[in-house]
Amino acid sequence: MERTGLIGPYYRMVERRVARASFEAFDDGRPMPPPDLTMAVSGSGGQRWFSQQGQADAAKFLRLARAHGLETDGPLAVLDWACGCGRIARWLAADVIARGGTFIGSDLNPRLVAWCEANLPGRWRVNGLQPPLDAADGSIDLLYGQSVLTHLTRATVLAWLAEVRRVLRPGGLAMLSFMDDRYAERWGPPDVLPKLRAEGFTVLNNALEGSNYMSAWMTPAWLAAQTEVAFEVLEFVPSGVQIPEQGIVVLRRRR
Repeated sequence: MERTGLIGPYYRMVERRVARASFEAFDDGRPMPPPDLTMAVSGSGGQRWFSQQGQADAAKFLRLARAHGLETDGPLAVLDWACGCGRIARWLAADVIARGGTFIGSDLNPRLVAWCEANLPGRWRVNGLQPPLDAADGSIDLLYGQSVLTHLTRATVLAWLAEVRRVLRPGGLAMLSFMDDRYAERWGPPDVLPKLRAEGFTVLNNALEGSNYMSAWMTPAWLAAQTEVAFEVLEFVPSGVQIPEQGIVVLRRRR
């Protein structure tokens, strides 16, 4: 089906079925997207996980930003790269704006962006599979991308790392999650880890780039080698052992 192009319609049909089967209503007092949209970003129609993990990820990114010297109580320009239907943004955007900052969300899927624009504060943009983002050079203080590098080919990852550098101000922070070798060992299919350790970067299901169907895996060493010229690599947060949480690299744009 990958060769004929039928994998796209088939995969979307499977997603719709899984969304209906996994639906679990949950009210956290904030706008909640419908299950077909949560499915597109989290692989499930369940609203409880969407809410609770989104809140946890928002707190984690803020904690990392503070730990690396970013003052989060004042006005900041924040960009949620691949915002989806606001799983993390719904916990951050209002506070960023209330402190005098700007919040921008950008995603490949126009339906997800439209939902955010209708339901969440901030500026919402559609981006392509390839750069650029709709943001000026050096205009962003903090950029985060949760499970974005994990669905891109090697060439596309490199293009987007250059774009992240472009939009960050000198000294600005980027926090990007990725599936590392520990994640592959603990949670990945058995054929991924040997390729990853041998090459530093590997892709599983090389079709439907930018979707959950395709997964990309990279070692911290490979990622450090791709970023060390444009960024200071401040920290690698390892992936989870008890639960399937991706690793995170924290980068500071060099001046």
